[in-house]
Amino acid sequence: MNERVEAVLNEQIEKEASSSQFYLAMASWAEANGLNGTSKFLYTHSDEERFHMLKLVNFVNERGGVAIIPGLSTPPKEFKNIENVFQLLLEHELMVTESINNLVDVCLKEKDYTTHNFVQWYVSEQLEEEALA
Repeated sequence: MNERVEAVLNEQIEKEASSSQFYLAMASWAEANGLNGTSKFLYTHSDEERFHMLKLVNFVNERGGVAIIPGLSTPPKEFKNIENVFQLLLEHELMVTESINNLVDVCLKEKDYTTHNFVQWYVSEQLEEEALA
């Protein structure tokens, strides 16, 4: 696997793992504040982000690279209100989209069309994530 592509894929693994933790923290906060519908939505979203991470881990390893499982920083414990939660969720998804776009750019510059093809799933997924947020 191309070293530069492997490095940005590992960066994306960290972002997806961090996203899962961030949404898990939001879900826990929502549940503790009696917002059960919101917490259910966010728990599910957290699981989705973990799936995104695992999909990347498997791809990197199957292509001969080494997927790095990152240590993660502690997400926030408190949020101002429900509007703040969804504003942060949207901002976070926009950051992930930018990261995915960078990954596409690196794949094209490195002429790694196999990874570029794989990453197109994430491009489509981010359209859904932003609309959902």
